Amino acid sequence: MPRTDVAAMQRKRDVEGLIRALADPSETVRAAAATALGAVGDSRAAEPLKHAKFSDGSPDVRRAASAAHTWLVTRLQAERMLKGGRYAP
Repeated sequence: MPRTDVAAMQRKRDVEGLIRALADPSETVRAAAATALGAVGDSRAAEPLKHAKFSDGSPDVRRAASAAHTWLVTRLQAERMLKGGRYAP
């Protein structure tokens, strides 16, 4: 799966496809998918990103997933606070 496919999935907000891309054999694709999931901002990505940041075999992917997970959780918490609730990842 080339990186351009990850970009297309991000544009389409294909969260499920991006989550599947976290298991791609290419660490470049996995890192790009993690970053894209953080940018899309969908709560379905929280657990897969959390898993990737602790268990992916590539340090680059773990870093990308960690940054994306932090970005996503912060964004979701802010959205919940604006709505008067609280997000618990």
